[in-house]
Amino acid sequence: MNILHTLSQNEVTGAETYAAALANEQVKNGHTVWIFSDTFRTPTRANVLSMPIGKRDFRQRFRNISLLRTIVRDKGINVVHAHSRAASWVSYFATRGGAVPLVSTIHGRQHVHLSSRIFSVYGEQILAVCESIRDHLIEKLGIPADRVVIVRNGIDLSEWRIAPAGNGKKKHRVISLVGRLSGPKGNVVRRIVEEVFPKIIAPCPDVELNIVGGMKETEGLEKLIAAAQKKTDSAKISYIGFVENIADVYRRSSVVIGSGRVAMEALACGSNVIAVGESNYVGRVTEQTRHVALESNFGDAGANADFSADQAAAEVVSCLENKTTNSSDWGRRLIRAEYDVKKISVRVIEAYTKAIAFKKNIAEIPVLLYHRVTDGKPAGTKHGIYVAQMEFERQLAFLKRKGCTTITFADVKAIEEGSRIIPKRPVILTFDDGYEDNYIHAFPLLKKYSSSAVIFLIGNRAIRTNAWDSANGEPEARLMSNAQIKEMAAYGIEFGAHSLNHKKLTEIPLSEAKREIERSKSAIEKRLGSPIISFAYPYGKLNEELKGIVKRAGFHFGIASDSGPRRFWKDLFEVRRIQIFPGFSLFSFWKKSSGWYHNYKRIA
Repeated sequence: MNILHTLSQNEVTGAETYAAALANEQVKNGHTVWIFSDTFRTPTRANVLSMPIGKRDFRQRFRNISLLRTIVRDKGINVVHAHSRAASWVSYFATRGGAVPLVSTIHGRQHVHLSSRIFSVYGEQILAVCESIRDHLIEKLGIPADRVVIVRNGIDLSEWRIAPAGNGKKKHRVISLVGRLSGPKGNVVRRIVEEVFPKIIAPCPDVELNIVGGMKETEGLEKLIAAAQKKTDSAKISYIGFVENIADVYRRSSVVIGSGRVAMEALACGSNVIAVGESNYVGRVTEQTRHVALESNFGDAGANADFSADQAAAEVVSCLENKTTNSSDWGRRLIRAEYDVKKISVRVIEAYTKAIAFKKNIAEIPVLLYHRVTDGKPAGTKHGIYVAQMEFERQLAFLKRKGCTTITFADVKAIEEGSRIIPKRPVILTFDDGYEDNYIHAFPLLKKYSSSAVIFLIGNRAIRTNAWDSANGEPEARLMSNAQIKEMAAYGIEFGAHSLNHKKLTEIPLSEAKREIERSKSAIEKRLGSPIISFAYPYGKLNEELKGIVKRAGFHFGIASDSGPRRFWKDLFEVRRIQIFPGFSLFSFWKKSSGWYHNYKRIA
């Protein structure tokens, strides 16, 4: 993908360091990335251009919109990713009227006023960095819940390491107050210096307080520090300013006070962290407070802005006196589990894919369900799970005339990962059970019309016919041989699993269902000599427990029948399908392959 990140800022913020980590990971994964911002000081592999996005006068904003439109066109940008309201505003109008979507990451609570409730500039997908911001967007700004997803900040753990044993020894106990010093966070700095620090030095007279962060005007801060030093007599308070290698600050500190990304980075470096931000006081980050920390983005969002100076001082002293319950690597394990940029990057690309689909009006990818393709009506058939070869050819020819592209679930995975762009009119053809007539009658036609398909096989090779149906009076039909399967796979037909023995998984013990799912995967992979990524639930029978088993078994997709969300991307472990029966007119087939059939069916 060609990705454009936009920011509006004149000092280093958490949004900048997040954008840098994400952009670096995206470049590492083969994407071409651009960053447009007023300033950008964090090292990055992306292409950085200065652009006064933060200037809010309308003349400059329209210049920004015009320039952004030109860049989107000339650089072949596939998605624009904004990281502030001003950047979203400019990016929104720059992307209207075209096929390029806008995705916005919301790092903090937004101003609520009439215009923001009536008109959203955040684009096709909105990424909230924590639960509190997600709830705020939905409840206060009226953003539809299906447009907002939680995608936390991404931390590159290779850049934030715990100091090696024997290094980073401290001659003095150091408290580092780290973060942006302007705006509401400046009020937090003032309270820490004026109210909290004096209560710390009584039990810890040797402690130092270092204030670390960028600030244009330092006169007010210098006066605040001077007053605090006079009040506390010999206490040492220093304004360090902006530091390039902030990781060293974290590792040398006995305690780090900060919020948002500062808290995450410090935890990744093994530091004790007191999380307090402009919106919420979390306090010492431990296993007991992790839930509040995650929900509030370590204090940057929430509703409990006030805090007790006595409580904050007591928690800092507890850290200084080694009364914490955390091991030195507890924080790093938390960050790895929740904020590892490798995982976050995948989630972001998924959001891009959904945004691209939404902008192209491809919220639904029709997934058509076939079973058999025969040379006529099978004698004695009861269930109608076939189409005649002539019908199937008419349907493939129709799809070709309409400009549809047949894709597989492997293609969908590539689209999610950003290595393939979603085609204009995608369709997925699926076949359940792996009948031999799929090879005899369907395969030649798939090759003739340059079409792909996905066939779901039974894992138990001892089952050679449709015994589950023939026992109930359906005509017996042979299943494909290994040689036929391998020939089709070599052409590009994708294969998935349809359980081991074609049992109704909701009607057997969960342990047995687990075996049916897991063993079918290993058996089919052994036959193919390659991995498989999709599982079709027999008879369309599933529940949340089974979906979890399918996911944990290593599948990327769980394929249902007539259940699941109408939007393809909403739940990839319950993908809804549309069954094709014999005797369909081309008008009926057009409806079912159109991309809007599920919505039509709901209201028809």
